[in-house]
Amino acid sequence: MVAEGPRGRKAYRATEAGVAEVRRWLTSTEPDHTIRLEPLLRSAFCWLMTPAELASHLDREAAYYHAVAAKYRDLADAKDRGEYGTGPQTASLRMTVEAALRVTGALGDWADWASQQPSPADQGS
Repeated sequence: MVAEGPRGRKAYRATEAGVAEVRRWLTSTEPDHTIRLEPLLRSAFCWLMTPAELASHLDREAAYYHAVAAKYRDLADAKDRGEYGTGPQTASLRMTVEAALRVTGALGDWADWASQQPSPADQGS
């Protein structure tokens, strides 16, 4: 631990060995690309909802994802203005925020699109 701040917040500094291990992890292992999103799993069962239930569900999903994307956009804009510094760590975090912004925005766009499709319950068997 490096310091203790207000409300008992603790600040830590990475050791040389810790940084070396993170570098090894980044350069010598393959990432797990599995994406597990319960909202997308649920979409496979939308046919069990009434059209009104589905519309309400998709409206909530779209609102949620668009709100989260807006928060990421605010954070990205703050980083672009230099409010979090300009070093390499900040640049890496900016890339991460952009990915989160794009993923959540895409999920919101998907929910908007899905809400415009005919209800699966109306498609027959």
